[in-house]
Amino acid sequence: MELELYQLLLIALVTLGASYIQSVTGFGFGIFAMIFLPHILLYTEANVLSSIVSAFTSVAVVVSMLSKVSRRNLIFPLAGCLVATYLSVSFVKSKENELLTLLLGIALISLSVYFFFFSGKIRIRPTWYAGLIAGTLSGILGGMFSIGGPPVVIYYMQSEEDSDHYLATISAYFVLSNAISITTKAAAGFITQNVWIALATGIVGMLVGSFIGKLTRSKTKPQMIKKAVYAVMALSGVVNVITALI
Repeated sequence: MELELYQLLLIALVTLGASYIQSVTGFGFGIFAMIFLPHILLYTEANVLSSIVSAFTSVAVVVSMLSKVSRRNLIFPLAGCLVATYLSVSFVKSKENELLTLLLGIALISLSVYFFFFSGKIRIRPTWYAGLIAGTLSGILGGMFSIGGPPVVIYYMQSEEDSDHYLATISAYFVLSNAISITTKAAAGFITQNVWIALATGIVGMLVGSFIGKLTRSKTKPQMIKKAVYAVMALSGVVNVITALI
């Protein structure tokens, strides 16, 4: 089924909003994008499109802050991510759209509960096995739902010495983990003609959203934006669960 013009415009608006949120708050592209994209594309198409466009949002950060990347702190999270992504994508490939929508809804509700009530309250020791666990959980969420950020955000916030090292290292993780995810999903057949067409408008939306975010960052309140996104996540999760069950 070929994409209509209005669907391409919607995709551009979704990626614009997602990249704006990412540029202002430091995370959230995949979460916001996957609230809407599965209602425009097939689930597998939405999943891989979100991964591809999300990767572009982190590349610029890594290029500008390459010297701040803690390379050793990438090894164990990426090792866990690699295995978990392969297993998760294999699971997604074998399941029907309705079940995946249901699982996405449950994931969105669970994440919104975490962000509203527990964000910032979880403390972990920044050990190698904590990195391995964070990467594994990130791979599961990224492979199944293209929202692999939360576990590694918790880990890197407590394992990096300052904000610059944190931003550079987690951005490098996102670039590499998205490369793993995109390669695995491409091998599973998730990339279709619709994905290539949608990617063109998605990147345009991403660039515009990033530009607006940079212009307005000093005038916005990230906490208010985050809370609004969490509320939309919860509502979208409930709608996905009800829709899938009906």
